Amino acid sequence: MRILYDGWPLIYHPDGAAAIQLSTLLSLTPEGIEPVLALPVESSPEGFLQGVELAHAASEDLNHWQQRMLPELAQAQGAGAIHSALAAASLFGRVPTVISPSGYGDLEPALSGLRARLGQAQGRGGLATATVLYPSDLEAPKFPGQLRAIAPVANPAFTAGAQPAPAELELPDSYLLYHGPSHPGTLMQLLESWTWAAASIGDLYPLVMLGLSEAAKRFVEERIPEFHLENFVHLLPRVHPAHIAAIYQNSSALTHPAPLSFWGSALRHGLASDLPVVAFADAQIERLVGPAAYLVDKGDLRALGAAMITVVVDDKVRADLISAAHKRHTQWDAAQFKSDLWEIYSGLA
Repeated sequence: MRILYDGWPLIYHPDGAAAIQLSTLLSLTPEGIEPVLALPVESSPEGFLQGVELAHAASEDLNHWQQRMLPELAQAQGAGAIHSALAAASLFGRVPTVISPSGYGDLEPALSGLRARLGQAQGRGGLATATVLYPSDLEAPKFPGQLRAIAPVANPAFTAGAQPAPAELELPDSYLLYHGPSHPGTLMQLLESWTWAAASIGDLYPLVMLGLSEAAKRFVEERIPEFHLENFVHLLPRVHPAHIAAIYQNSSALTHPAPLSFWGSALRHGLASDLPVVAFADAQIERLVGPAAYLVDKGDLRALGAAMITVVVDDKVRADLISAAHKRHTQWDAAQFKSDLWEIYSGLA
């Protein structure tokens, strides 16, 4: 059975949650499945997923890509289904669609106005006939369509052993990592909470920010002087998917004052990297992390800043969180994930 995988995130947000989830799907393709990666450009990403068959159709319009081009490519490739990490599907397409919802709705390029609202409505409408997958350790998402729980999993690159940091990124020797949404409100909370910690630990543990949109980078750059954080924040350029696991593994802790992505989550991959994790508490996040994170009340920015200090200077707290993270992620079963995915695909044939 041939499955067409939606490669839009690899081109337009390669260091985001959806791209990580797409990489996970292609790394854990069940036996008997022939993966075909659909790309909205005529060229191919270098050094990524060798051996995967590619299908090309140039597009810069996400709605047109989802509504017309993916179904056409699927039919041309003889695919039994389309699998996407984005929470949208073709409204009138005839090829069954499987969705692993990932990210925070901030993929680029973005459209605005009536056209964007129409595209969002079509994509949401298409979900009604799609199969929507969610990790069985989380509550079901509030999406239309057929909801199916499958085994949770992290991208295998994050548990494959330590990797050196990419030299071209010039990362600090130690740092706190943020890898989350580009929403201005979230970024303002992060920067304000960081002001409570940076004076104490910023010289040794600067904040490294990964995966932001270009607009979000400009927003942060404009805010940094206001918060007097010029020496304590590093904005990474767009990063190749193959380097993301190493950025996690070489960090000292992960901070995530943001909602949870169902798949490709920074929190899940922080645990998979045996990192101390700091986040706001909510029901979904607590289900994911259990005792393997330092959680504070949502919106308590001073407490979040104090937590960032604690996880890098308190050896006992740090060791306990690392131990709990390791215990947590070793319970996730990649073989069961593949088996569950095979069952989903087989049911569509």
